[in-house]
Amino acid sequence: MAGFTRKGAGLSGPRLRIRRRAIAALCCATLGVAAIGIAAGQSGKASGRASSSPPRSPACAHAGKAIARPSELPATVVPPQTTLSSVTHPGSGMTLVTGVVPLQFRSVVEFFVTKLPAAGFRNTIGDAEMDEAESRFAGPGMTGKWKVNGILGCPDAVTLALYVKS
Repeated sequence: MAGFTRKGAGLSGPRLRIRRRAIAALCCATLGVAAIGIAAGQSGKASGRASSSPPRSPACAHAGKAIARPSELPATVVPPQTTLSSVTHPGSGMTLVTGVVPLQFRSVVEFFVTKLPAAGFRNTIGDAEMDEAESRFAGPGMTGKWKVNGILGCPDAVTLALYVKS
């Protein structure tokens, strides 16, 4: 018992500190992925739409003018009915798009947690909170990050930012 109380069971101070940081980082990553899974696993309420036409962004979302999906962004990483409103290329091979998805927060998170892996992508480091979720992902020939934010006073739409690098 006394061996465990002296200098971390025989490990030097800096080496023990590095191991603790690595363990803490691993725990944070695991908790983030688990939180995303929990948020996606809780289904939202039905929207009550009787029409089969795709939902339009509610006025409270302030979606702005729609732009076409850039060719660098695979359709499989964009939730259905998304209205993209901006595209930038911050560097060579990099594309950043933003827009609005006319779905409840949980439905959009569920899309990324289930549909991305079904399309051959793997979510990696992520984080989820009550009205914000994000994760890095990797897939065929690209890496990226998705981020979804709830819109205050607008429960049937979320903002979306997608970054991809080929």
